Amino acid sequence: MNGILFGLLSAFSFGTADFFAGRASKKTGVFSTLFYMQFVGFIFLTSALTWYGQWHNLNSFSHVAAASLWMALDLIGILFLYQGLVSGKSSVVAPIASSFSVFTVILAFVFGEQLSAAKLAAIILTLVGVVLTTWVLSERGKSGSGQKLVSGAIWAMFAALFLGTAFFGLRYPQAELGGLVTVWIGRLQATILLPVVYACFKKRIVFPDKKNAGLIIIVGILDAWALICYNFGLGLDDTSIVITATSLFAVVTLLWGVFIGGEKPSWNQWVGISCTFVGISMIYLL
Repeated sequence: MNGILFGLLSAFSFGTADFFAGRASKKTGVFSTLFYMQFVGFIFLTSALTWYGQWHNLNSFSHVAAASLWMALDLIGILFLYQGLVSGKSSVVAPIASSFSVFTVILAFVFGEQLSAAKLAAIILTLVGVVLTTWVLSERGKSGSGQKLVSGAIWAMFAALFLGTAFFGLRYPQAELGGLVTVWIGRLQATILLPVVYACFKKRIVFPDKKNAGLIIIVGILDAWALICYNFGLGLDDTSIVITATSLFAVVTLLWGVFIGGEKPSWNQWVGISCTFVGISMIYLL
């Protein structure tokens, strides 16, 4: 299995996790949902590491520290994203934050990755499609206040920067520790740090009811699995190709909303979906 297929598996898992996380957070709250999904991921990965006997991969302090750094940037990016969704409009925050893959591709080129002109064009087409898919055109007279739009946009830009940098840097610890251990380190520190961060900003963790608890378990496992697939993909292909495939998670979330949530995408979203599928097909075939 090549890197692009692992990227697509990652996109499917991320997109599905985001869809169910959105449902769970309506009652549990976005910040509580984030904590529980990280905790579930930690339990899941602890079991996986024990099953596969990979604890010996934690024998290098420098590599563990590198994994901790990049996963911390990922967590900060998610916190910025959630704060943007709370303080701004999702129609503004989502497309800006989903452009994090552009930062990853730029960093990959800066640090020496080379692609053919055809694959570069396919990557650009795919990323444009992702932005179009997540951009919800506002109806006339229904746009939010300027202050709210600016607030959400700023948080989303920080989210894109941190997430894009994290997804670029994960290649380095993954090569030494493996995908399971790298993600486990991130889930461990998130489980420890999030309650501290929430206490500092006076965010309260709410216990989910039985229905939402089931959704959060699904979200936690899928989110961890998505990062594992992404890391496995990095071991098989260029970062710019794997992250482009992974960025299709936004399309997956939208399609779940169409088929299960009864949502009706706007014309630009259908154009975006078409662009992403054409672009990813070009990357795979070229």
